[in-house]
Amino acid sequence: MTGPLRLLLVDDDPDIRTIVTLALGLDPAMTLVAVGTPDEALAAIAAGPPFDAALLDVTMPVMDGPALLGAVRAIVPDLPVIFMTAHSRAHELVALYAAGARGVIVKPFDPLTLAVQVRALLP
Repeated sequence: MTGPLRLLLVDDDPDIRTIVTLALGLDPAMTLVAVGTPDEALAAIAAGPPFDAALLDVTMPVMDGPALLGAVRAIVPDLPVIFMTAHSRAHELVALYAAGARGVIVKPFDPLTLAVQVRALLP
């Protein structure tokens, strides 16, 4: 996707939210809404305007990323979702794609190339 993007980031780690915000801020055509909980994410999605994609942490307390994806799909069935995870074993990645992920970005990621990675995963 080459045009402007409105993205949602959901990660319970405030340091990751800060790094991703700064990294995606390197692309002036990206706007990011960063939240720390699945409840905040669902509220942001419901409130609109629509997001072009969501970046979801896989491991979060209360509701993990795949469970959040299911809740997101109930509101916006076609929202592209990219998982961000420190888990990089093949069977874990396969499970994320099977859950409906558009892509997976493995942590730690390179902040200088994150915007390019995100754009490459979107249509």
